[in-house]
Amino acid sequence: MTDLITLLVKAIYSEPREGRSVPARIELGPDLFPHFQREHRKALAAVLPEAGNVYPGSLAGVPVVEATTPGAVLVRLDGARVALALPE
Repeated sequence: MTDLITLLVKAIYSEPREGRSVPARIELGPDLFPHFQREHRKALAAVLPEAGNVYPGSLAGVPVVEATTPGAVLVRLDGARVALALPE
């Protein structure tokens, strides 16, 4: 899978560039959330080795939560839900 963190950061920052607010949250299904956790922990450990078992609950200030449905969804402040196309 392509670098999930990079793809999510691009989706988050594209919102303000398009004149919208930063998203309310990102929802990742059970197919993606564990991968996100591993990538986030690995990246964090490279910067803060003593961080150990930190729960990666946000990315670029946006909460990232586990959802029950597969895939990735960006949730805007107004409640609009935008499916994120992520390459495999």
